[in-house]
Amino acid sequence: MPSIDQQSLAWLRTHHATISTGALQDSGVSLDQRKRLVEAGMLRRVVDGAYAFTGRDLDELARCAAVCTSRPQLVVAGPTAGRLWQIRRSPRDGLIHVLAPPHSHPCREFWLRPYRTALIFDDEVVRRADGIRVTSPPRTVVDLTRYVGADELASMIEDVLNRRLCTAATMQRTALRVATPGRPWAKRFLGVLDRRHPGPAAESDAERRVLEALVARGVRALERQVRVVLPGYGPARFDLAIPALQWALEIDLHPEHCSGIGVANDNVRDDCADVAGWMTRRVGEIELERHFDATIDRLVASIERRRVDADALRAAGRWPPQRSQPSP
Repeated sequence: MPSIDQQSLAWLRTHHATISTGALQDSGVSLDQRKRLVEAGMLRRVVDGAYAFTGRDLDELARCAAVCTSRPQLVVAGPTAGRLWQIRRSPRDGLIHVLAPPHSHPCREFWLRPYRTALIFDDEVVRRADGIRVTSPPRTVVDLTRYVGADELASMIEDVLNRRLCTAATMQRTALRVATPGRPWAKRFLGVLDRRHPGPAAESDAERRVLEALVARGVRALERQVRVVLPGYGPARFDLAIPALQWALEIDLHPEHCSGIGVANDNVRDDCADVAGWMTRRVGEIELERHFDATIDRLVASIERRRVDADALRAAGRWPPQRSQPSP
């Protein structure tokens, strides 16, 4: 009965149960021994030049590892890279997308999708310990422009910014590198990035959608992630706010807001905000999923009422009701 030596087992453990023919040869496994391991059902072919241990499912990570360890010129990219980086709203197509050199023929597996290009730079490739080479977060988001619409792309941009995977400036430089006449999608990315609302990144896709809807309705001076110190509560952060009106919006999607403790904490914070002169509004998942337009209508009306009240208080010399201190 053929067996797998310790060196090969170590490789399999660190490369998602896959191994290249080169690694097998380096550990002293001959061609005949490799054939016997396949015949015995211990290894199975993934692509030419790479095998997988049969005791584990051939999942996406295993396919990526097999492709990268057997073909050093390939880099996992596009939707697959988006999923590896866990970028929000990345397409889930079950395919392995890679960047490949021009005129190359990586392999003919039905699940592999090469995009041939010479425009891939060393600082745009992340080499993982498991043998997978993947495009960097900024290059991944730029490349995803070819697969998604403007709304999905805007959401992805906010996600990588919020998670601090890269900066807006890095994404812009990356797009400019590949923005040749034959790549109009790179210019489309630059347009979506340029239209981004300035300031901190949206923490959720719902926050981004609400902000864009309010701006489209003519609401101005909205800011994201506004930090204040509320007397009796301490440091707080509003998802969206108009500081000049001391009007704030909280988008409650996390399940903790539905728990007894979460509701009580929200009520205490809202009461402290009220004492400090802030008007707080809250919207939840049901309102945004089932009644989005009506919810935006109510928020716009709330902002307009607050604006009228603020103007009246200013005229009477009573604005702001009480200033909250900026967070240190």
